[in-house]
Amino acid sequence: MGNDESTTDGALLARLRAGDDGAYEVLYRRHAPAVRRFAAGMPRQGIDADDVVAEVFLRVLRAVRAGHGPKDTVRTYLLTVVRRVVAEWCAARRDEPMNTDELGERVPGQRDHQAALAESELLARAFHLLPARWREVLWRTEVEGHRPSTIAGQLGLTPNATAVLAHRARRGLRQAYLRASTGAPAAGRHCLRRV
Repeated sequence: MGNDESTTDGALLARLRAGDDGAYEVLYRRHAPAVRRFAAGMPRQGIDADDVVAEVFLRVLRAVRAGHGPKDTVRTYLLTVVRRVVAEWCAARRDEPMNTDELGERVPGQRDHQAALAESELLARAFHLLPARWREVLWRTEVEGHRPSTIAGQLGLTPNATAVLAHRARRGLRQAYLRASTGAPAAGRHCLRRV
């Protein structure tokens, strides 16, 4: 089996599809902390983040065992399932009548949530203004957490060139975000300064 900690997610998924439960344990240890942080950061209306994590990993296990599920981008897939689970559970809670304890509770941070939502929409708009290559390197390094040296070969670059590309992409995202947040006229991708 080799060193499970250095085994790729794709190899672990193949082992899991073949019935190796140990591969599931490695995937869980590797990704559960990030999934828990992501779930804890979402507005959940009283839903426990640990319950969300358990449900997410159960659904992914079932999908993989049925021949579906992620092929290699496990973390992205897991975070997508987190969004789905939270949305489903929040919708189900809205259908339940409120008890007297809930009626007396004040909704904390509603304004903060709306501000965070508006900010994330601005960031998404700025991200989509970037050239495709910048978006790819930002996604791989900032969202998926890869180091430039580990993805350099996949991008057809040297590790140093990948680090420079990531730096330029971050700078370009800051520029696009500032432009969007100050209400400056929307600039197309061709208007972003290639830093």
